Amino acid sequence: MGPEYNTWQADASRRWAETISTAVYLPISGDEVEWLLREMLGRLVDALGDGDPQAGLDVGAELVDAGLTGGQGIRRTIEVLGAALPSHPALQEVDGLAGRILGLLGALAAGYADELRRRTFEQQESVSHALIKAKQSVERVLRVSEARFRELFISSALGIAITELDATVVESNRALSEMLGYSAGELTERKFDELFHPDDATSLAEAYRWLADGEGPRFRMQCRLRGKDGETVWTYLAVSVLHDADGRPVNHVTMVEDVTDLSLLQRRLSHQALHDLLTGLPNQQYFGSRLAEVLECAGPSDLVALAKVDIDNFAVINDGIGHEAGDALLKSVAARLQGLVSDEVAMVARIGADEFAMLIEGSVDVTALAARINSELAEPIHLNEHGLAVSAGIGVVQRPAREITPAELVREADTTLHRVKRGGGGHWAPYDADRDATDRARYRLAAAMPVAWENGEVSLRYQPLIGLNSNVVVGVQALLRWDHPDQGTVPHEQCLELAEQTGLVLSLGRWLLRGACEQFASWAERLQVDAPPVLHVDLTPHLSQDPDLIAVVRATLTDTGVPPQQLRLGVQLPALSGGRGDTEDNVRVLGDIGAGVVLLGAYAEPGCLRWLEDLPVRAVEIAPSLVRRLAGHPEPGSVVMRAAREAVPLLHHADALVIVPVVDTAAQADFWRSTGADAARGDQLISPGTAEEIGALLTHRS
Repeated sequence: MGPEYNTWQADASRRWAETISTAVYLPISGDEVEWLLREMLGRLVDALGDGDPQAGLDVGAELVDAGLTGGQGIRRTIEVLGAALPSHPALQEVDGLAGRILGLLGALAAGYADELRRRTFEQQESVSHALIKAKQSVERVLRVSEARFRELFISSALGIAITELDATVVESNRALSEMLGYSAGELTERKFDELFHPDDATSLAEAYRWLADGEGPRFRMQCRLRGKDGETVWTYLAVSVLHDADGRPVNHVTMVEDVTDLSLLQRRLSHQALHDLLTGLPNQQYFGSRLAEVLECAGPSDLVALAKVDIDNFAVINDGIGHEAGDALLKSVAARLQGLVSDEVAMVARIGADEFAMLIEGSVDVTALAARINSELAEPIHLNEHGLAVSAGIGVVQRPAREITPAELVREADTTLHRVKRGGGGHWAPYDADRDATDRARYRLAAAMPVAWENGEVSLRYQPLIGLNSNVVVGVQALLRWDHPDQGTVPHEQCLELAEQTGLVLSLGRWLLRGACEQFASWAERLQVDAPPVLHVDLTPHLSQDPDLIAVVRATLTDTGVPPQQLRLGVQLPALSGGRGDTEDNVRVLGDIGAGVVLLGAYAEPGCLRWLEDLPVRAVEIAPSLVRRLAGHPEPGSVVMRAAREAVPLLHHADALVIVPVVDTAAQADFWRSTGADAARGDQLISPGTAEEIGALLTHRS
């Protein structure tokens, strides 16, 4: 653990020790108390990370063992921990932290109460046995023993009943009568087993018989008794047997503690640990348990459907109108989703901030279900002056229950939902096994890329840009290449896409820029010419909006000695048209420092031309999809071909060079040459090569 964690733990344990010292008598020194509480605190933090409440039970019991009891000790302990645990640095990313803390503190209170109760029972039993032995002792101490027993019997806060072996009540104290709602003497001569709750009667009767048969000295059990008015009283029983002088059992002694309030608290805490506090729906933990149970108990031909529902653009409501409106909307969505499956054997759960899950047992028309969900959510609710309605992305999986595991069913629903969300709002889709296989292969490749980069499997390649009219190398494009041991060569565009998915793109992009600039500086020194070919490096959308991009470019140019005029950075058109101001600002500053910008994926449309007028863009690269379409030899009168011919003059009119990527045939090169395009790259011209190969080419052509 780092210093931040140590500081937090020291401060929290000190506050805990100071608080508890004002509520209870400390049998040990203050330093020892603080050390003890610090060790307990560490175990509680670990338990929150693991989701295991056992540490709470153990710590509660150990507080009693350490003698830290009495007064308001447990209440102040819960207050201190409830305030401190949410701020722990290592717990900030834990899902459902508030519910876990609530469950852990409930377990701590339960462990404290159970240990305190156990000690009380042991003390009471010890006194009871002492009194019973005194009663059977010699006559001269009988009166003293009876007096002691009578005082304990009458004044005890625990209910006490002495019964015959057939369960007839011989005597009971006032505490038991008040606990069950009877007046003094009403319990005498009644059958004690008549007070048992029907659900517990069989197990209790067996336990009493077991004790009378001499199978053990006593038993303890939490059970329910019925009061005079029929209400259920949750109790904790400690039962022992009395023997006569010959050792034969003659009576049962039952001590009863009313734990109704504690039981209600435990059930309330358990409910809160398994349900979402805002909507009241089952939470992810409860949903996962129920899903596993449904699949395990399903028959061979039973179907199960899982629908994941993610509200579209929920942040617009939270950020635009306020969290109160967002909470009201979530409650409404929860109620509506429950209403849609009220006639089904189903569970609706809230499993994320704006994500719900619907588990439906049996066959269901998934098309109709998805349509009903978005139709229902589209009905507005009114909150103050706002009318709120939403759409949702919905991913649905319906499978034979016995043919799939819970984890796999959830994964299939998640991947389906992710595919839906990529397509925009208000859509739904069923699970598609073929698309899932394709996506999983891509995800596996993306997950393996960071390690491959660290291991040197990702390298740089360079491809010259050739002037279409001069046939001269006018630039060099820096490309990524991943030599995958199983998949073969992963090309540049796919490398960038994979890096975007894993968050590797910033580190990899900076490495690409620096490596290309270092190699370019080496070539420039070798060529000894005034105007070497320009270096082109493409940026992904994530890189182009990076606030640190300008600082990275400046440092790279300074360290490598590459003049800014010799560097052109490619910016994707969607990164500009997506409305991210950071990208536009970066492009302007790149122009100010002298570096060129190439607009990637461009075409002669108003949106593209706008950026050419408003920003310092020196060149455009035609969208590869358009180049590939025209490579299919459309008819001479094709609208696409005519548009391509007209595009180049328009782009030239905006003072932008026109670059054509992926030129793979001589016919393509001829066509784009005829349009007036300035430069191109592709296998038909020169294939990508290593730094040494391209360096030799540049030396030969200089």
